[in-house]
Amino acid sequence: MTRRPQQHGRADYFIQGEGFAPSAMPSPRLRMLAPAIAAAASVEPQAPPTDENRAFRFCRLFPDLEQFRPDDAGLIALGKALVDELGPGAGDSQIPAGFTYLGQFVDHDITFDRTAGIPDGALDPDEIIQGRTPALELDSLYGRGPADSPELYEADGLHLRIGVTTGRPLFGVTAPFPNDLPRRPDDDPTDPKRAIIGDPRNDENLIVAQTHLAFLKFHNQVVNHLQSSGIEAEKLFQESRKTVVQHYQSIVLHDLVRRLADPAVFDAVLAKSRRCYFADGHPQRTDLCMPVEFSVAAYRLGHSMIRNRYQWNMVFSFTGRAGFVPELNLFFEFSKAADVSDLGGSPTLPSDWIADWRRMYDFGEQSSGERHPQLNFARLIDTNLANDLQMLPEFATADQEHLKFLAVRNLLRGRLVGLPTGQDVAAKFDATPLTPAEVASGPHAALLLAQGFDQKTPLWFYILKEAEVQQGGQRLGEVGSRIVVETFHGLIAGSEHSILAEPDWRPSLPAHHADRFTMNDLLLFVNDLNPLGDGP
Repeated sequence: MTRRPQQHGRADYFIQGEGFAPSAMPSPRLRMLAPAIAAAASVEPQAPPTDENRAFRFCRLFPDLEQFRPDDAGLIALGKALVDELGPGAGDSQIPAGFTYLGQFVDHDITFDRTAGIPDGALDPDEIIQGRTPALELDSLYGRGPADSPELYEADGLHLRIGVTTGRPLFGVTAPFPNDLPRRPDDDPTDPKRAIIGDPRNDENLIVAQTHLAFLKFHNQVVNHLQSSGIEAEKLFQESRKTVVQHYQSIVLHDLVRRLADPAVFDAVLAKSRRCYFADGHPQRTDLCMPVEFSVAAYRLGHSMIRNRYQWNMVFSFTGRAGFVPELNLFFEFSKAADVSDLGGSPTLPSDWIADWRRMYDFGEQSSGERHPQLNFARLIDTNLANDLQMLPEFATADQEHLKFLAVRNLLRGRLVGLPTGQDVAAKFDATPLTPAEVASGPHAALLLAQGFDQKTPLWFYILKEAEVQQGGQRLGEVGSRIVVETFHGLIAGSEHSILAEPDWRPSLPAHHADRFTMNDLLLFVNDLNPLGDGP
């Protein structure tokens, strides 16, 4: 059986009130370009579902703003120019690198489709709507629950399944560890080595796969914790899931988003002053949608934060005397969402590729904790993208050279859905707009001026440049922060287990801060920071 690789992105954007984005393009020329733009979205063009209710629902924060659809040649030229010209050690932010991939894990949660693959008629309309909402509820972890997704769970229906790594003599790590995603057997003729998880995209690269594993272990630890506290058996799973989801929401809002956003904007939104995402009140669960300004522009800030190389564990690091720091493409080789990768030939993840989380998160932030000397930091949020993003396996077979550039795909996807310009969004927020000189500052000036992008700027590029100009790349600027904070605040507010619906919510698990739970707290609770130790 031939499978299409799990790709990063989507070609079908059903926008509420408009229909599918390609069919909504106003001119015959743009309709003719739709297949090429869909290819640039890194997925095959797909026929719209026969039932529009089954489409994942996108919406616009600003439906009244003009949709900016410049010539594709200008977007391609700009995207190909967004490469990292900085040398090793330059261009790092102050954000630990683990948050780049936590952000990807979160992205897969809020764009998860619980109804995918379920035949028409197998769900009633209410189930379809509920299964396609972007609330932060870890559907990507839990699937449709123990009854409907039993393959994700142990026989007790409480614990999530964990996989075992494969030891090998190559680097001297010969023992197996319970530190891989559960996988199909190597001799499975239909799906060898495929991860058995709620969202296959979370095996797209090793760092997000190990992040998913950490959440599997977190759930299991919470089950054990609540079980020991005397929770009734029939309530144990639901109470465990609620506990996990609420602590996860705290991580997203108070750890991830707090680091990414302008503090003034973050504080203003948390003071209940959302201005665009359901600004008139908390959304109902069935009203939730995914804003294209967030999904296709603002939240793609993570592409700028990706490093070319990562200090990974005791095997794959550089000590000053010896060692090897793996390049980005290897983290795609030691995963299995794409058919071009093969776990290095092992039936499961090789034991020597297990994460040392002390190199991805800063435990010096904890009481009596220490920062690891080989801690990786995310790259600055700016218009320099890691060169290795042009060498990822899923892009290598692109028919056209420009489709090997992630930035090109992002810019063409923005035109596909008709995003407004950055300047128009800034005016809508009464934010301080970038001047044309600020937009055109840096090495891309000639390209931007030639296309008039200094005056009317594609939203994704504008948000990266705004972070660069206003915040030195350490966090998002005004427009980017407002879109990201408002969207996450709204998605949490609309969740079934929303921590925002409980004004006095506090962590019930051990936490460094009394009022919030962090990714460090989760990893310490799981107690599996560095399974390989600090050997030679």
